Amino acid sequence: MSRFFNIIKGIIYMGVYIVTTMVIPFLTFTWVRNLSILGVDIVLTQHNYENIIFWISAFGLLISATAFFNYSAPKQSIRKGTFALVQILLNCLYIWSYKFSGATEIRFEIVFEIINLGFVSINVQNMVMLYMGVYFLTIVLKGYDFFDFLLNRKTIREKRYKTKIGGNDL
Repeated sequence: MSRFFNIIKGIIYMGVYIVTTMVIPFLTFTWVRNLSILGVDIVLTQHNYENIIFWISAFGLLISATAFFNYSAPKQSIRKGTFALVQILLNCLYIWSYKFSGATEIRFEIVFEIINLGFVSINVQNMVMLYMGVYFLTIVLKGYDFFDFLLNRKTIREKRYKTKIGGNDL
């Protein structure tokens, strides 16, 4: 029963990661690409729109796949620790890809009919650096968990075995 539950849990978390890492950013960048406010067109001048969408999709798929394996693995297992660490590293690369794809500094041109009124630029590079700091601390935590699972593997297995045997005897 717990294996089936773990598979379902993995599928649910994979779906959550697909929505948060791929669908929402894709819809946001597509919506922002051509925006009209009060009859004034605000056009994304980013020539790298396809590049941004590519990196979001590529890392989103990798993160979603590792999320399935991470959340479908048994608690306190080396497999869970490994996939959790890989998933955090992929999350870092995903956030970093926003910087290198050009998504952290977006420039919009404000156009009214055929007259160019100016531009607006949004720079979120500092926010990306803040997320990278948080992810660094998460990498330290997941690394500690991985080595804890590795070093205490025998104790964890004995505890899991006693729980299974004790639960069946009652």
